[in-house]
Amino acid sequence: MAGGVEYYDIQRRERMTLQEILEKCAGLRIDQEICNNELYVELVFFSEEIERWQEVFTEVFGPAIKLSGVEPTEEHLNLTKNYGGVLGGILSDQTLFEKTFNGCTIIAMFWPWHSYTEEDEEGKVTLKMAVLRKVKC
Repeated sequence: MAGGVEYYDIQRRERMTLQEILEKCAGLRIDQEICNNELYVELVFFSEEIERWQEVFTEVFGPAIKLSGVEPTEEHLNLTKNYGGVLGGILSDQTLFEKTFNGCTIIAMFWPWHSYTEEDEEGKVTLKMAVLRKVKC
């Protein structure tokens, strides 16, 4: 097991940590790691690889509960209110995944950047993953 708090998926009979989720992304480029601990991960990757990142997260979490281009519901906003930056919550152009591992809910949010500079021609996406509830699993 990779370091960190383990969460157990009853349906798949597997344990999962945020670090193990990231291990499934091996081979994908990370531009910047902002935070990485057992309860919260924030990093930046290149938007040209967003489909590959979403494939990995769909494998781990199942289909996204909110796709980019869809207005968030009140439930989506409540799930993400503590991780949405200044405004809180999740916006219509962002993607949200959620999965419960034996009582421990983990969310993952994909936030595409909209200000492209000459240095950032490819564009970037911020990934935020958080454990919302930590119970004895």
